Amino acid sequence: MRTQFFVAFTRAPAQAIIAHARAERLSTRIAWTIFAVILSAFAQPNELFLYGNWLFGLFCLAPLYIALVKTERLGEAGLLGAVFGALNHALTSYWLFFYKDFAFWTLGSTTIAYAVVYAAAIMYGWFILRHAGRARPLVFALAWTAFEFAKSTGFLGYPWGLLPYSFTAIPIMLQTADIWGVYGISTFLALSSASLGEFLLNLGNGEWPRGLIWTRGTRWAMVSAVLGIALLSYGAWIFEHPFPVRTTVRLLLCQQNTDPWIAGEIPALSSNIALAREALEENEKADRPKPDLIVFSEMSLQRPFTEFRTWFEKNPPAMPFLIFLQQANTPVLTGLPVVTNWTTYEASNSVGLIYPSGNIGPTYAKMHPVPFAEAIPFWDIPWFRTFVQKVIGLESGWVMGTKPLVFSLDLENRGAVCTDIHTLPTIKFSSPICFEDAFAELCRAFFLRGADLLINLTNDSWSRTRSAQVQHYAVARFRAIESRKTLVRSTNAGVTCVVGADGKNILELPQFVADSAIINVPVYRTDLTLYLRLGDWYAWLCSAFVGTMFVWSIWKERRKMV
Repeated sequence: MRTQFFVAFTRAPAQAIIAHARAERLSTRIAWTIFAVILSAFAQPNELFLYGNWLFGLFCLAPLYIALVKTERLGEAGLLGAVFGALNHALTSYWLFFYKDFAFWTLGSTTIAYAVVYAAAIMYGWFILRHAGRARPLVFALAWTAFEFAKSTGFLGYPWGLLPYSFTAIPIMLQTADIWGVYGISTFLALSSASLGEFLLNLGNGEWPRGLIWTRGTRWAMVSAVLGIALLSYGAWIFEHPFPVRTTVRLLLCQQNTDPWIAGEIPALSSNIALAREALEENEKADRPKPDLIVFSEMSLQRPFTEFRTWFEKNPPAMPFLIFLQQANTPVLTGLPVVTNWTTYEASNSVGLIYPSGNIGPTYAKMHPVPFAEAIPFWDIPWFRTFVQKVIGLESGWVMGTKPLVFSLDLENRGAVCTDIHTLPTIKFSSPICFEDAFAELCRAFFLRGADLLINLTNDSWSRTRSAQVQHYAVARFRAIESRKTLVRSTNAGVTCVVGADGKNILELPQFVADSAIINVPVYRTDLTLYLRLGDWYAWLCSAFVGTMFVWSIWKERRKMV
């Protein structure tokens, strides 16, 4: 009786102490997770480090790795994932706050969504990490790579905030993207973080300094270092061997520096025309070859061209668009809406080629609109449509395009450099719209259809921050490296640039400044890269490995129970 009383008397305090210790450990792990968020946010392009911080990129996930290894419960792993996902998204995609009047829905709802997404992913990763044994750092790196691939793919894909963007300032480390895409570099960076995390865990277990070079952390750090040297060496070799240029196309890029949501269509179009006219006049005075193409930005024309032709004959009042076309005697590539159904007022966000004659040529309709902003899923469900219209205040968005389009352009500028006497006087290009240049598989389809280069038209001025526009540039730049083709970005406020096949900028206009430039853009004579041939083969291998590891972990758990 006395024994039972003693057990009952001591059990409650003991349980309280254990619960307190567990809570203290959880709070410590949450602190580690928040530290990882801070490092990750500074690693990405931000207002303090405009092109990211590569040193933080190398080790930003180490605190999260430590927290996960020290976690013993699935629910706690999910909590750490939710904390990391919510805070990391909010701190790196802060510019979503400026999306019109929908700050709560653009930043608030997506922050909640990413808390859920990361919670599920981290629980999944934690489970397989417990069964990874000595390969724990490598398994973490491959699992993180698979996750970055998953979050960047499909209609709801969001390829922002990936680890490799921390290397935006050092393109020499990005060159292997023509082999395995952006995700191979993700593996290297995640492995670097995991190796440091493992090393710190070894220190905490009293393994310092005894057997330092034989600890698990130092062994994987050596592997990570070898991989880093390989990336650096490949990049140096690429820079030492310039890609051959077949010909050039002479482009006039106009950066209007107006936010069409605020200024309206006439100021935006007026700015484009004024910049183009000034550049053409200076070009003529300098007796230089005229441009082959004038490029405006996304939605520079805010009404359908064919149906409002008479409007464009008179507007903008200072210099009507059609009169400008005739005087410039050069085709214009511009963003514009194309109505697909006048009865229901359905239209696509498109890019069109308009000739000096005033005739419009082929148009490309955006195939991957921004989810919920440009295209709303489940729109056919009445109650959901009412909620979106009445509560959120959004309309139906744009109609999505259905196929990639390759434009053909006659090169009237024969003064351009041409290293191939058999070159036809035409070039082929495709024009992904806005954040479409962030999706490697979409842009790969353009190249497989014969595009010689990409000309992206973008409107990012609404984000109001330079770092937000650099984030978009950092994502898009990989398309040039993956394909070894030129990427041209014509934006309304930045980053307007020409990116060569090696990922270096041939031209970059200052942000949030009305400016223009006429430049000979190289058209490279390059074969299809391994990435263009096979796509995201490496990312799929990582995903298959993680799936196999998950099945093996379940099997291992069941064996313990037998």
